[in-house]
Amino acid sequence: MLNFFKKKQKLEPDLKAGDDHYRAFIGPPEKYDLVSAMQFNLLTKYGLREHHRLLDIGCGSLRGGRLFIIYLLEHNYYGVEPEKWLVDDGIYHELGRGIVTLKKPQFIYTTAFDFAAFNTTFDFALAQSIFTHASSAQIHTCLKNLSHVSSDNFKFLASFIEGDENYEGDEWVYPACVRYRFEYLSDIVTQYGFVCRRLDEQHPNNHTWLLIEKKV
Repeated sequence: MLNFFKKKQKLEPDLKAGDDHYRAFIGPPEKYDLVSAMQFNLLTKYGLREHHRLLDIGCGSLRGGRLFIIYLLEHNYYGVEPEKWLVDDGIYHELGRGIVTLKKPQFIYTTAFDFAAFNTTFDFALAQSIFTHASSAQIHTCLKNLSHVSSDNFKFLASFIEGDENYEGDEWVYPACVRYRFEYLSDIVTQYGFVCRRLDEQHPNNHTWLLIEKKV
């Protein structure tokens, strides 16, 4: 309990990305609201509606989830996050227990991309700033597991940082970021029955968005 309150005592203007605070741990805290709105606007632009089931990969402190959970019908938001305290803090500070009771979002706390644990299929998935820290092996696992839980009209929006070379390490990198070539990620995507394209959508952290869909 003491650790919980210590996280709240740090003044917001002093926070930086990666700090031990629910708004900072997941990225620049001054952009928390901006990235939240970006995620919601992006997914609704590409077809998300209230009846769809959304898988939020690395949902963190519900930066986007606080909007999606309210918007979607009950039982339609699913969040995957390794750090349970982030979800708990997001509910406490940004969403409220009443909304959770009403909308009934579901969460699993894992680093294994174990999407099958929800025992359902998904219409949409979101990975905001996951491929920006993930190894190639982790991206493979993510896409492989998505291929088993995706509906026929599935859409997956994922951000990455484009570079001239591909990250070749085996570990998750955080808070620093990694880079990949678009062609490299596109090749991985096709191995699991998907196709992808770049989106001409602005990102406040200069990421590139991918739209990944099933092959027709």
